[in-house]
Amino acid sequence: MRETSPWRKRILILLLILGIGGYFAFEVIQDAARDLSEGRIPAGIPDSILENITMDREMNGDLWKANVGKVERGKDWANLFSIDVEVLRGNGQIWTLKAPKGRYFEKNMRADITEPKGTMTDGGILFHYRAPLASWDQKSNSVVFSRGFEASGDLGLFEAGHMTLVPGGIMEADKGATLKWFDQEGKQ
Repeated sequence: MRETSPWRKRILILLLILGIGGYFAFEVIQDAARDLSEGRIPAGIPDSILENITMDREMNGDLWKANVGKVERGKDWANLFSIDVEVLRGNGQIWTLKAPKGRYFEKNMRADITEPKGTMTDGGILFHYRAPLASWDQKSNSVVFSRGFEASGDLGLFEAGHMTLVPGGIMEADKGATLKWFDQEGKQ
């Protein structure tokens, strides 16, 4: 009986592992190519990418102006990047919103916006706001700040751990909030 070299065994094992890995890689690539050749985009890969989108739209007497740096669109979702929105409300208020990214889910008609911040101006009153996350639902037309919300300006400071903004501009902080009014008489 002839004894094989330990190096020969190691090389054979390595070749066997490479062969099995190569076979699985080939199958994955072949499946992805089949999906693409049949016009199907694999899940999670956008079927279109748009850049530098500008949109003006009037809704219920409010003028919405939006600029989005990039949109990746899939079958029933869209990823948005570099979001910049200005809303000129019919009542004279001006709202701005900036966010690095967001995601829209078409099936359940809702959106999540990451790290939104902006301003609200009403005449001579200016408030700055920010939150870690804002979730909008089209059916209820409400925005939920589930990870907290903070607004501050010359008149005061408002903080909530969980807040819902419902139509009409009503804020519901059902899990508690802090409101501080600043003394305007002491200011110069």
